[in-house]
Amino acid sequence: MWLALLQLLCVAFLPFPTSVVGEHASDPVAQQFYFGILLVTGLAMWALWWYMSSGRRLVDPDLGPRTIRRHHLLSAGVPAAVVSLIVLVASGAGRFVSPLLLAYLVAFGYVVLGVIEGRESLPAAVEQPGGSDDAGPQDEAESKGPGRASGR
Repeated sequence: MWLALLQLLCVAFLPFPTSVVGEHASDPVAQQFYFGILLVTGLAMWALWWYMSSGRRLVDPDLGPRTIRRHHLLSAGVPAAVVSLIVLVASGAGRFVSPLLLAYLVAFGYVVLGVIEGRESLPAAVEQPGGSDDAGPQDEAESKGPGRASGR
């Protein structure tokens, strides 16, 4: 519960650094403040997902280990991307390219990645045991389990 509250606190606080960076877009201190809050929010998200999925405490038991690992990597990618943006701002790269523009590109990349993953997982979600129309009587009896076939 504390991790969820921490994440909600971070999300509720985001409008303030957003307004600061909106008023002082070219100021490296405002950018560091904004990216710092994004880093704390990403770390809270990562910690919450780690807690929920470790020992399968709060995730669906049918969720595969590959899916859990992929979400761990995605959750870890947010703080890693924000740290790289903080390093760019600290190194003075803001004179050549806006770090905020790079943040938008990173966010767009995450959206594209989510769409691609959503499309890849769609056929797996459609194919469910016993859900296909061409299942024969033997397949239906097996899907009901032992002793549950029709007539028993």
